[in-house]
Amino acid sequence: MLLQNHAFFVREQVAVLRFADAYDLLHPVSGQRIGLAAEKPRLKWLRLIVKKQALPTEIVVLEDDQQTVALRLEKGWSFFTSRLAVFDAQGRKLGCLRNKLFSLSGKLLVEDPEGRSIGEFSGGVFSWTRQLKDPAGIVIGTMDKKWAGLGKELFTSADNYHLEVAPAFAGQPDKVALLLAACLAYDVIFAEN
Repeated sequence: MLLQNHAFFVREQVAVLRFADAYDLLHPVSGQRIGLAAEKPRLKWLRLIVKKQALPTEIVVLEDDQQTVALRLEKGWSFFTSRLAVFDAQGRKLGCLRNKLFSLSGKLLVEDPEGRSIGEFSGGVFSWTRQLKDPAGIVIGTMDKKWAGLGKELFTSADNYHLEVAPAFAGQPDKVALLLAACLAYDVIFAEN
């Protein structure tokens, strides 16, 4: 099961003139694919005239068989802030991620299904590292953006990330799901052009 892993390498697939992003979820040591995340945008044709971050979309995270849903993120229209709802395989809402309106570093606020704060996903202004922390400041997991090479970095918006859940939270699928969702939300909201 995908969410039983405590570490992931998330590799955004490179494509020319695409309307939807896709991400390979790999085992960080073996490089074996353990899952796939695929964006399913609504209103694809609007991407030609409206900034991608403003449009509604859905991201479906699949197990390695590419049939079984492990996680789903839904994003509605975004004008000043983006909000992504996170659902597990059974359709149970795990929480929401929303970007802070005025944040130089790209901070995501993490909320429970009722909208109460349960943490934040943030890092430094010039840092490639982001951490998911609970309200007490305890690190649940870390995301490091990895250098993809000069050509890929200059000519594409495809990024690579290493995710690792803190040992105290390994084996807790809900925490793993929120970290993976935060990584994908960060890429969709802040890293895509």
